[in-house]
Amino acid sequence: MDNQKIATVFGEIGDMLDIQGADFFRVNAYRRSAQVIEHLPHDLHDSYLRTGELEKIPGIGVELTKKIIELITRGRCEFHEELVASFPKGLLEMLHLRSVGPKKVKLFFGTLGISNLDQLKKAAATGQLRDLPKMGEKSESEILKAIEEYEQMPHGRRLLHVGMTEAQKILEYLRGCPEISLIQYAGSLRRGVETIGDVDILCAPKKMSDAAVGNIMDFYAKYDEISMIMNRGETKSSVLLKTGLQVDLRVLESKIFGAALHYFTGSKAHNIRIRDRAKHMGLKVSEYGVFKVAGEEETLVAGATEEEIFHSVGLPYIIPEMREDRGEIEYGLQFGTMPSVVEHDDLRADLHTHSRWSDGSEEIEDLAKAYKKAGFSHMALTDHSKLMGVTAGLTDERATEQWEEIDEINKELAPFRILKGSEVDILKDGSLDFSEKILKKLEVVNASAHLYHGLPEDEQTRRMLSAVTSGYVKILSHPTGRLINERKPIAFDMEAVFKACADHHVALEINSSPDRMDLNDTHVRLAKSLGCTFAINSDAHNSSHMHYLTYGVLTARRAWLTKEDIINTMSLKELLKYWKLK
Repeated sequence: MDNQKIATVFGEIGDMLDIQGADFFRVNAYRRSAQVIEHLPHDLHDSYLRTGELEKIPGIGVELTKKIIELITRGRCEFHEELVASFPKGLLEMLHLRSVGPKKVKLFFGTLGISNLDQLKKAAATGQLRDLPKMGEKSESEILKAIEEYEQMPHGRRLLHVGMTEAQKILEYLRGCPEISLIQYAGSLRRGVETIGDVDILCAPKKMSDAAVGNIMDFYAKYDEISMIMNRGETKSSVLLKTGLQVDLRVLESKIFGAALHYFTGSKAHNIRIRDRAKHMGLKVSEYGVFKVAGEEETLVAGATEEEIFHSVGLPYIIPEMREDRGEIEYGLQFGTMPSVVEHDDLRADLHTHSRWSDGSEEIEDLAKAYKKAGFSHMALTDHSKLMGVTAGLTDERATEQWEEIDEINKELAPFRILKGSEVDILKDGSLDFSEKILKKLEVVNASAHLYHGLPEDEQTRRMLSAVTSGYVKILSHPTGRLINERKPIAFDMEAVFKACADHHVALEINSSPDRMDLNDTHVRLAKSLGCTFAINSDAHNSSHMHYLTYGVLTARRAWLTKEDIINTMSLKELLKYWKLK
């Protein structure tokens, strides 16, 4: 069980204890521990298995440490299960609603006996909530909106990073099978789609035979993380992992591996276009290969690689992220090549990171050394401004203190450089959450709209425009404020705000944090058409979050961005010149 899952369990325990009316300090211990665990720079599961013990975690006592070990070794926590069993299932689901926390759930349950979303929706629609303490008509209306938002979320789909993490672990395991020569994951996961349904894995044995296929299937069935084998056929096995994710393994002949990989990668719309083009050329394309059709006879002409599939229908190779039928086929036919989109290795900096000065879990020096070791030439430290009290945001005084520490670290790590920045909140009126004196001295201002998501669209637009035209903002961070499967995007006039960003030299962030991935690919394409530049940032809260950049790069590739579109592919000298800094 990884850190994120352990943190989720502790967070749920804290919420359930809060609803029960438990002691504040006990509730807070679980919530604070969840926050600490989520932001740890190392994996607790791996550390424990390697050493047989758990090193002391700051702020986490003996009893909670025992529960962490229980989760690592058993994959479950008895105390958590007891609490869940004692709660109506719907109470926990209500906690996923925007603006509904444990105190409100306790109020609804204790006064009206509301124990699920349907009951809450009915009570709000019939005016039963407005007379409750600290509620009113506006609060009741907001709860109805939050329920509608929640109902529209694709709850059956998992975040991309969940599928990617599981798929990479399975691939690493299966590469230990001596029979396998080729292996790759496919589907929406390979295309970098922000949510996935299940995971498809394709493999080919060194030599196709019943014995080889049987050995591969037997090897797969012994994977530790399998909860249940749902189906085992001659060449396909479907399993359910302990995380609840379904993973299908298909065994194919190597001579058609490329055809199957193309077919199962999709998208459906892209595949239909390829098949239609093949048909007009006297060819047939399927997961079994490309066939020349002559009357009743079909002759296999391609199938071993994806490159063969595309070349057989007169196209250059199209990367998986572009296969959405959004003009990629027309582009390939017209130019005979595809755009040279951004690669992960093109990134020279991460311009959105957090340290212990706000809600990060590492010291500035440790964070900077990790980025330098990873090959980056610079980074921006962007701890929160003061509005976000829960994150221990920076005051004017603390910001200037932090700069002194950064100066000392920059001397030590030169030529690597930490840029002095902040993730500065956009206030309700569109002003920024620092004095003008501090704003003038910050090298990087990442403006973020964390609060006031419920403003009407015209007010929200004016608020965003005020920030990006202030002359201080370098990057508009996670612009829509969405959380995938949890919180809808802010409603604002995207074209107006994006155009203002282009006009005022403000880069739009592609926030790579797995639950944000904000902007998404369609918004990025719109913004590029309006002349915007972009920053692919991790929003790292410790150095292990650096790998989140992978997901931002996938989004950028889905939007056809080149390295020239992205400001953190520039050298430090180029970036400072672009921003006109000394």
